[in-house]
Amino acid sequence: MTDNAALNLLTRYEDAFNANDADAMNALFWEDTTFVNFSGSLAKGRAELLTKQRFVFAPGGPLHDISVSYQHEATIELTPTVVQIVARQHTRDSADPAHDPMHGLIILTVEFRDGEGRIRTGQNTPVSTG
Repeated sequence: MTDNAALNLLTRYEDAFNANDADAMNALFWEDTTFVNFSGSLAKGRAELLTKQRFVFAPGGPLHDISVSYQHEATIELTPTVVQIVARQHTRDSADPAHDPMHGLIILTVEFRDGEGRIRTGQNTPVSTG
């Protein structure tokens, strides 16, 4: 996976997040995914992850109408078919970046199967603001 491909996947993830589009975000994951979200909740499998994504993005959900940006920090090739994308998460246009409640470090492990890359595992970890 090139850095351009990694940046494209990260951009699609950000776009889905900011559109509160759980289905578009979920389509970026393999069926047998595991994901630890920002609050530490583990989702096993894409169906369970979709349920959690729909909850957080729904009107009144904790991420409804929250906009974030991702700053790509690294793409690490683990094998010829597996890479990790490391990025910083911030609230888009945060008034106080030093105390940003959405500041996190996200690691997405992307696996290629038959030439298609999707997220196999991921973890979004909050970064202490202070």
